[in-house]
Amino acid sequence: MFENGKETNRNNNRRIRLADIYLVAFFLFLAMGSLAWISMGKREGKRVLISCDGQTIADVPLSREGLFGTAGNGGETIRYCLILYPQEGVSCEWYESKPDLASAVSEGSSYNLLAVSEFGVSVEAADCRDQICVHHRPVKDSTESIVCLPHRLVVEIAGETDKRTPDAVAGTRGYVERRGDWL
Repeated sequence: MFENGKETNRNNNRRIRLADIYLVAFFLFLAMGSLAWISMGKREGKRVLISCDGQTIADVPLSREGLFGTAGNGGETIRYCLILYPQEGVSCEWYESKPDLASAVSEGSSYNLLAVSEFGVSVEAADCRDQICVHHRPVKDSTESIVCLPHRLVVEIAGETDKRTPDAVAGTRGYVERRGDWL
Protein backbone atom coordinates (compact mmCIF):
# COMPACT_ATOMS: atom_id res chain seq x y z
CA MET A 1 0.00 0.00 0.00
CA PHE A 2 2.78 2.43 0.88
CA GLU A 3 4.82 1.33 -2.14
CA ASN A 4 2.08 2.41 -4.52
CA GLY A 5 1.90 5.90 -2.93
CA LYS A 6 5.64 6.43 -3.25
CA GLU A 7 5.54 5.44 -6.91
CA THR A 8 2.74 7.94 -7.61
CA ASN A 9 4.67 10.76 -5.89
CA ARG A 10 7.79 10.02 -7.96
CA ASN A 11 5.81 10.22 -11.19
CA ASN A 12 4.19 13.50 -10.12
CA ASN A 13 7.58 15.03 -9.30
CA ARG A 14 8.95 14.23 -12.76
CA ARG A 15 6.19 15.99 -14.68
CA ILE A 16 6.53 19.59 -15.73
CA ARG A 17 3.74 21.60 -14.25
CA LEU A 18 1.99 24.54 -15.85
CA ALA A 19 3.53 26.87 -13.24
CA ASP A 20 7.03 25.74 -14.32
CA ILE A 21 6.25 26.64 -17.93
CA TYR A 22 4.99 30.08 -16.88
CA LEU A 23 8.10 30.63 -14.79
CA VAL A 24 10.47 29.72 -17.65
CA ALA A 25 8.48 31.87 -20.09
CA PHE A 26 8.61 34.82 -17.68
CA PHE A 27 12.40 34.63 -17.34
CA LEU A 28 12.86 34.25 -21.12
CA PHE A 29 10.65 37.30 -21.68
CA LEU A 30 12.62 39.21 -19.05
CA ALA A 31 15.95 38.26 -20.66
CA MET A 32 14.80 39.26 -24.15
CA GLY A 33 13.46 42.58 -22.83
CA SER A 34 16.75 43.31 -21.07
CA LEU A 35 18.72 42.50 -24.22
CA ALA A 36 16.49 44.79 -26.29
CA TRP A 37 16.84 47.58 -23.73
CA ILE A 38 20.63 47.31 -23.74
CA SER A 39 20.92 47.20 -27.53
CA MET A 40 18.61 50.20 -27.95
CA GLY A 41 20.65 52.18 -25.44
CA LYS A 42 23.92 51.79 -27.34
CA ARG A 43 24.70 54.70 -29.59
CA GLU A 44 27.46 54.75 -32.10
CA GLY A 45 30.16 57.19 -31.17
CA LYS A 46 30.71 60.40 -33.06
CA ARG A 47 34.10 61.53 -31.71
CA VAL A 48 37.37 60.11 -30.42
CA LEU A 49 38.73 61.79 -27.31
CA ILE A 50 42.39 61.08 -26.60
CA SER A 51 43.69 62.30 -23.27
CA CYS A 52 46.82 61.79 -21.26
CA ASP A 53 47.03 62.46 -17.56
CA GLY A 54 43.65 64.24 -17.66
CA GLN A 55 44.57 66.65 -20.48
CA THR A 56 42.92 66.30 -23.89
CA ILE A 57 45.45 65.63 -26.64
CA ALA A 58 43.02 65.21 -29.54
CA ASP A 59 39.27 65.45 -30.13
CA VAL A 60 38.63 64.00 -33.58
CA PRO A 61 35.26 63.34 -35.27
CA LEU A 62 34.83 59.76 -36.48
CA SER A 63 32.99 60.71 -39.67
CA ARG A 64 34.83 60.14 -42.92
CA GLU A 65 34.70 63.86 -43.80
CA GLY A 66 35.93 64.98 -40.38
CA LEU A 67 38.68 62.41 -40.02
CA PHE A 68 39.94 62.09 -43.56
CA GLY A 69 39.16 65.42 -45.22
CA THR A 70 37.01 64.17 -48.10
CA ALA A 71 35.07 60.99 -48.74
CA GLY A 72 37.32 58.47 -50.40
CA ASN A 73 36.73 55.26 -52.29
CA GLY A 74 34.00 53.96 -49.96
CA GLY A 75 36.19 51.35 -48.27
CA GLU A 76 37.51 51.49 -44.75
CA THR A 77 40.26 54.07 -44.47
CA ILE A 78 42.54 54.00 -41.46
CA ARG A 79 44.60 56.87 -40.07
CA TYR A 80 47.25 56.29 -37.47
CA CYS A 81 47.91 58.46 -34.44
CA LEU A 82 51.35 58.10 -32.91
CA ILE A 83 51.39 59.39 -29.36
CA LEU A 84 54.91 60.06 -28.10
CA TYR A 85 55.91 60.54 -24.48
CA PRO A 86 59.27 62.32 -24.47
CA GLN A 87 60.67 63.69 -21.21
CA GLU A 88 59.09 67.14 -21.61
CA GLY A 89 55.46 66.29 -22.55
CA VAL A 90 53.09 64.45 -24.84
CA SER A 91 52.73 64.86 -28.59
CA CYS A 92 50.31 63.43 -31.12
CA GLU A 93 51.27 62.92 -34.78
CA TRP A 94 48.86 61.73 -37.50
CA TYR A 95 49.89 59.47 -40.39
CA GLU A 96 48.00 58.31 -43.49
CA SER A 97 49.73 54.91 -43.41
CA LYS A 98 51.26 52.87 -40.63
CA PRO A 99 54.54 54.57 -39.64
CA ASP A 100 57.84 52.82 -39.15
CA LEU A 101 58.17 52.92 -35.37
CA ALA A 102 61.94 52.49 -35.41
CA SER A 103 62.41 55.79 -37.24
CA ALA A 104 59.41 57.70 -35.82
CA VAL A 105 60.12 57.10 -32.13
CA SER A 106 63.21 58.76 -30.73
CA GLU A 107 65.51 57.07 -28.22
CA GLY A 108 64.17 57.25 -24.66
CA SER A 109 60.58 58.05 -25.69
CA SER A 110 57.58 55.87 -25.01
CA TYR A 111 54.75 55.53 -27.52
CA ASN A 112 51.24 54.31 -28.31
CA LEU A 113 50.13 53.79 -31.91
CA LEU A 114 46.37 54.14 -32.47
CA ALA A 115 44.49 52.98 -35.56
CA VAL A 116 41.49 55.26 -36.12
CA SER A 117 38.81 54.64 -38.72
CA GLU A 118 35.21 55.72 -39.06
CA PHE A 119 34.23 52.34 -37.59
CA GLY A 120 36.26 52.53 -34.38
CA VAL A 121 39.61 52.86 -32.65
CA SER A 122 42.21 50.30 -31.57
CA VAL A 123 45.73 50.40 -30.17
CA GLU A 124 48.06 48.83 -32.73
CA ALA A 125 51.31 48.99 -30.76
CA ALA A 126 52.69 50.28 -27.49
CA ASP A 127 55.90 49.91 -25.56
CA CYS A 128 54.28 49.42 -22.15
CA ARG A 129 55.20 46.13 -20.52
CA ASP A 130 51.73 44.66 -19.89
CA GLN A 131 50.28 45.29 -23.43
CA ILE A 132 46.69 45.26 -22.13
CA CYS A 133 45.80 48.25 -24.32
CA VAL A 134 47.11 46.46 -27.42
CA HIS A 135 45.09 43.31 -26.71
CA HIS A 136 41.89 45.27 -26.00
CA ARG A 137 39.21 44.86 -28.65
CA PRO A 138 38.51 47.88 -30.89
CA VAL A 139 35.99 50.35 -29.45
CA LYS A 140 33.23 51.91 -31.52
CA ASP A 141 30.19 52.60 -29.34
CA SER A 142 29.60 55.66 -27.23
CA THR A 143 31.04 55.48 -23.70
CA GLU A 144 33.54 52.74 -24.57
CA SER A 145 37.20 53.35 -23.85
CA ILE A 146 40.70 51.90 -23.96
CA VAL A 147 43.06 52.73 -21.10
CA CYS A 148 46.84 52.39 -20.98
CA LEU A 149 47.72 52.79 -17.31
CA PRO A 150 51.54 52.89 -17.64
CA HIS A 151 51.26 55.86 -20.03
CA ARG A 152 48.15 57.35 -18.32
CA LEU A 153 46.42 57.35 -21.72
CA VAL A 154 42.65 57.21 -22.16
CA VAL A 155 41.09 56.76 -25.60
CA GLU A 156 37.32 57.05 -25.44
CA ILE A 157 34.49 57.20 -27.89
CA ALA A 158 32.00 59.96 -27.18
CA GLY A 159 28.63 60.59 -28.70
CA GLU A 160 27.28 63.96 -29.67
CA THR A 161 26.36 66.08 -26.69
CA ASP A 162 22.61 66.02 -26.26
CA LYS A 163 21.35 69.00 -24.29
CA ARG A 164 17.90 67.46 -23.89
CA THR A 165 19.07 64.41 -21.94
CA PRO A 166 21.98 65.34 -19.69
CA ASP A 167 23.45 63.03 -17.14
CA ALA A 168 22.28 63.16 -13.53
CA VAL A 169 24.88 65.66 -12.32
CA ALA A 170 24.49 68.04 -15.26
CA GLY A 171 20.70 67.78 -15.07
CA THR A 172 20.71 68.63 -11.38
CA ARG A 173 23.15 71.50 -11.82
CA GLY A 174 21.10 72.98 -14.67
CA TYR A 175 17.90 72.68 -12.67
CA VAL A 176 19.42 74.36 -9.65
CA GLU A 177 20.98 77.15 -11.74
CA ARG A 178 17.63 77.90 -13.41
CA ARG A 179 16.00 78.30 -10.01
CA GLY A 180 18.74 80.64 -8.88
CA ASP A 181 19.91 78.39 -6.05
CA TRP A 182 23.47 77.25 -5.36
CA LEU A 183 24.59 73.65 -5.19
